[in-house]
Amino acid sequence: MATPPPAAAVALADLLESGTFAPPSPPRPPAPTTILSAWSHLRNPTSPAAADALAALETLHLHRRSLRLSSAHVALLLPLLPLHPRLVSPLLATSPHLLPPSLPASLPVSPRLLLLGALASSRSAKSLSSHANSGSTAAENLGGGGGGESGDGHDSDPVVAVARILDDMEKGSESCHDLDHLALAGIGCVLASADELQFRRIIGSLLTICGRIGSLSVGVRMLKLVEWLLLGFIESRKMRKVQVLFEMISPESCQSQGYVMSPVVMVACGALRALRVASARYRLDFDPRLKEAPERTIRFAAEKAVLEGKHVDDGRLLLQCVALGLTQCGQVTPHESVLRCVCMALLEELLPLPDLLKMSVQCPDGNSPEIVKNRVKQHLDSVLFKEAGPVAGILCNQYSFASDKAKTSVETCVWEYAQVLYYHLRAAVILHQGKQDDLITDIEKIAEAAFLMVVVFSAEVTKHRLNAKSSEGFQPDVAVKILVSFSCLEHLRRLRLPEYTEAVRRAVLVNQENAAVAALFIESIPSYAELTSKPDLLTLDGTRYIWHGDVVQTSRILFYLRVIPTCISLIPAHMIQDKLASIMFLYIQHSNEKVTRASHSVVVSFLSSGNDTDPDDRMALKEQLAFYYIKRTLEAYPGVTPFEGLASGVAALARHLPAGSPATLFCIHNLVVKAKDLCHTSMVEDKSLWRSWEGSTEPCKKILDLLLRLIFLVDIQSFPYLLKELAEFVSLLPKEGQDVLLDDMHAHVAESDDVTRKPVLVSWLQSLSYISSQATRHKSLDNVGSDELSLNRTMARL
Repeated sequence: MATPPPAAAVALADLLESGTFAPPSPPRPPAPTTILSAWSHLRNPTSPAAADALAALETLHLHRRSLRLSSAHVALLLPLLPLHPRLVSPLLATSPHLLPPSLPASLPVSPRLLLLGALASSRSAKSLSSHANSGSTAAENLGGGGGGESGDGHDSDPVVAVARILDDMEKGSESCHDLDHLALAGIGCVLASADELQFRRIIGSLLTICGRIGSLSVGVRMLKLVEWLLLGFIESRKMRKVQVLFEMISPESCQSQGYVMSPVVMVACGALRALRVASARYRLDFDPRLKEAPERTIRFAAEKAVLEGKHVDDGRLLLQCVALGLTQCGQVTPHESVLRCVCMALLEELLPLPDLLKMSVQCPDGNSPEIVKNRVKQHLDSVLFKEAGPVAGILCNQYSFASDKAKTSVETCVWEYAQVLYYHLRAAVILHQGKQDDLITDIEKIAEAAFLMVVVFSAEVTKHRLNAKSSEGFQPDVAVKILVSFSCLEHLRRLRLPEYTEAVRRAVLVNQENAAVAALFIESIPSYAELTSKPDLLTLDGTRYIWHGDVVQTSRILFYLRVIPTCISLIPAHMIQDKLASIMFLYIQHSNEKVTRASHSVVVSFLSSGNDTDPDDRMALKEQLAFYYIKRTLEAYPGVTPFEGLASGVAALARHLPAGSPATLFCIHNLVVKAKDLCHTSMVEDKSLWRSWEGSTEPCKKILDLLLRLIFLVDIQSFPYLLKELAEFVSLLPKEGQDVLLDDMHAHVAESDDVTRKPVLVSWLQSLSYISSQATRHKSLDNVGSDELSLNRTMARL
């Protein structure tokens, strides 16, 4: 690898410092007053306060790229190095020749390692010769003493010094927590120029130390460091070091050396990323066996992660490292262990929403909402959450090449995750809505990512399981599992993605063509008792559970209500009676109009449906449910029941029930009674009701319009009863109301092209008009029963 310039220490430190995989963006240039203020604090003759000095140094470090530090500036800042180790890298990058012969012994490990790295990258034969004495003194101070590699004549070599420092850290004499991005930057510069023996020694110590730290951020830095190193080795054609690294991270070597696998797998992923980048950048074709070495390590780590699981801290970290590492190294050879590991990491570590929700609901601590809120915010800001999308892509890619058994296992995990998420989200929203809305908002950000993950995965599943041409074979029961999962997450859907639309379309097509699948789908609907009971996870402390206020559950049932009409003809009558009817009528009086409309659509689809297997049972059930449908719908009109839903239900009832059905007559009678009540109320509240009838939107006007439309919809056996009910209603109205309704009736009859009913209706209207005009007094709705005998005679004449 070519000797990196002094500025390489700074560039590598910046790369490793970045909290994400993207390179850090440079800060905006500072205002002049900011720089002047920072310098004034540092140049104060009296010793500046520690806080002021640290703030000033932080400012200068942050904006070091836009500053041109002169030798005088560096001389002023060098004495402050023990205060702020982060300033080591910019000072070395700008003026490494100003380093004193003896640096403060109080420097922590990180600045020492970075300093040695910069010295290793900038040294030359001439500089080593001219500064032999000072270099030896510096190495002794930085290396922790004059012992160590006795007799080899290389104590002043920064590579040896770094190896000795890492040996001390590995043995426990130095704090592992000092191995931050600056330390790794220094080590990286040393590794770039180390020989094979020292390279092995430093890498071995580094893997041991990083494993002892057990930090995801250190793992991410290791990935970036290895990528940087290997790109340099490949560019300078030093492939032997690449092979050495691959030998050291092989499964056999890891087992014999006892390495913790979390940093090892990040090294393997960094190596694969370097090969991918170098292949594209330098147009190189590597031997496939070269890529196979780190892939073996990844598979080995994945198997270990699946066995250990999240119940062990090291297992959790290994899951995270495998998942994040795979997002950076490009496509790897599909393997069952990798698929299972990515699935576990995605559901348990990157999108751990069920655990967070359960904590928010069940934690007895009074401050639990604040604790959960902090946990949720930390996760939202973490690299784990930011990489959930790419990891979901890896899951789909690995799934598409997996065996049937592995596919089934992963599918089960995702479907169960969706249902567990639903139960916990339902309880959390009920408990915290209106009290901890900011917590709900943050939770739903993670929940939306979980929704997208399930959608993308389900779309991939449909390609393999719901495709008749698929090599795995057509598996229709998977359609139900996809629909159930989508129903559980319906509350989180903010937009309709192409993947969502395609997955739902394929699942619904299977559902409406297979009776067994349709029955499974209906069985999956929560029972009436479950819908009207609080979640098992939730303790309401005496507060009454309001089923129609449960927005998560309502969203789920709305999804079902929208899908059911597509397969209603396949559902047996007994299943509609036992399971579906009670839910349908419960939600027909829901306060959400979208839900109510969907419930009416289910009723209409059922009344319109046919089934060759049980036609008699189905027709009997239609008549039975029609009675309750009219009663429950009209009692909630005009408050909850939308008129469009009522009109569609009544029309379906009139068209599809048997001729002369008692349910049809019951419907007509109740509509007339409802019209009487509404007209009475409207006439009391609005004296000009009949004068503004033409453009009125009153509920009574809508009901009467529906009754007039029924004249041409009801069967011929129910037709006379409808005319009798209408005539009775008209005769009870005041003269003004009679005239208005008669005009409406004439208009409807005139527009009709029904050659069978029109002659009857013309005669009936003429008689009704004549009787109304000849009546000596007109009854109002207030004295409906005052002259029953006269009314009966009038009806008889009609």
